[in-house]
Amino acid sequence: MIKGLLDKIFFTVGAIVFLQLPHFIEQYTQRMGGYAASQTEQIKEYQAIADEHFNGNLEAYRLRLEQNTDPAVAESAQQISKRLKSAQSIKKDLQVFEQEPLWYQVPYFITHMQADLAKGTAKNFSPGLPINLWAWGYGLLGGVLFSLTFNGLTLLPKAVRRKKPAKIYPRHS
Repeated sequence: MIKGLLDKIFFTVGAIVFLQLPHFIEQYTQRMGGYAASQTEQIKEYQAIADEHFNGNLEAYRLRLEQNTDPAVAESAQQISKRLKSAQSIKKDLQVFEQEPLWYQVPYFITHMQADLAKGTAKNFSPGLPINLWAWGYGLLGGVLFSLTFNGLTLLPKAVRRKKPAKIYPRHS
């Protein structure tokens, strides 16, 4: 009786946790969109300087900064390079999260998650009840996985106890 109750509790917890994953990804995507917009604005500022002094060539502007003897100015060149690379990466990830179906987003999120954005999302995460079919499917999957884990853990001691040690026979020469 208690085992059945615990199984149901594990199933429910798994379903609730997995139901929140699509909702978390949605909030992560919103945060990523804000981050991408911020980076785009910073790059526009660099581009405006390049337009004014380097005929629009941002790379020429970056190289001039890099060659400067003042370390603070030279470090600005590294910041520009970092922003450009980061902006390209964020735009690619954002495109996936905004255009691909949820069944593609979840594994992509797990393999391409940006820790700083995920941490910020988790800090401000507000749970919700998703209303799309994929989210409910993930909830069901989570419930089944948690239930299987619970049942596997309860069966493991029995399996270990049933296993008898192998008999060792002496060798005759």
